Amino acid sequence: MGLVLALYIYTSSVKPSRSVNRAVPTLEEQVQEALSNIQNGESPEVQMKGVLQMRSLADANPENADLQWHMGLFSMQTGQYEKAVSRFEKVISLDANRHQAYMQMAVSYSALQDTSNARRVLSALIEKSEGDLQATAELMLEKLK
Repeated sequence: MGLVLALYIYTSSVKPSRSVNRAVPTLEEQVQEALSNIQNGESPEVQMKGVLQMRSLADANPENADLQWHMGLFSMQTGQYEKAVSRFEKVISLDANRHQAYMQMAVSYSALQDTSNARRVLSALIEKSEGDLQATAELMLEKLK
């Protein structure tokens, strides 16, 4: 009886180690964290951390149109228009209905002074889109002529 009592006291005083089950953030949550670091980072280091997070996510998920879209926008912001063009081409290959990617690609081509490709992309956008986006593409195309 003493042995049982001693065993009971011992087992009740030893707390089982619980492994902390931290849920792995979803891809969308990781993207939002990276975007938050970039947009709201209180220091250049935090912003760069966000850019590196986003690049890592884009490299690991090349078939994710949202990641490619954001990377294209970042490329434009940093004047890397050739990279932006390739990112927006990827977005369009993944989601041909993402008409804003055509517009950003045309803007990138314009920044590269490649008016031939800018006109080609704008013409395709005019055929595929409607409303304000189509009107904006028509105005841009007119200016490039």
